[in-house]
Amino acid sequence: MIVIQELHQYEDELRPAKPSPDHEWNGEQWVVDALNVAVSQQREGERLSTRIDAAADDARNVIAGDPLRAMEYAQAAAEAQAYIDEGYPKKVVPLAVSAWVAKGRTARQAADQIVAKAAQFNESLLTLRTLRLKAKQQVKVHIAKGKTELANQVSDDAIAAIRAVVSDFAG
Repeated sequence: MIVIQELHQYEDELRPAKPSPDHEWNGEQWVVDALNVAVSQQREGERLSTRIDAAADDARNVIAGDPLRAMEYAQAAAEAQAYIDEGYPKKVVPLAVSAWVAKGRTARQAADQIVAKAAQFNESLLTLRTLRLKAKQQVKVHIAKGKTELANQVSDDAIAAIRAVVSDFAG
């Protein structure tokens, strides 16, 4: 029987292919280098954290949209809350509330809807933050323990949960 093994030119000799970036040549064979493993795991943790951050950034952009519009909504919510706190005075309806009054919608209903939507918006943003930060911490812990598969699963689960927040907000 003839066995042919793929060999590669390294410096002045032929060697079998490097099994992974984590291996180093010890003069006779490829061996796993602990420092290379640690660097690879650190890079993987950073990559997973970046994926989580990117998913959360995308979700925030979908939920909040244009930053100026988000400021407009925050101002409307503040005015609507002040209007509610004053007991819905009929003669002094804030412009942000009256702009939402339409046929079949009273100033009271408009104010309540504005405040409810603002609460949903704030809750969604807080949920995104919580998911993002918890997932990144879990990834860091799993990577430190050498549990790359678990870290990947945490990242995938967090991204799915982040996308669900967007669906819930839009739905």
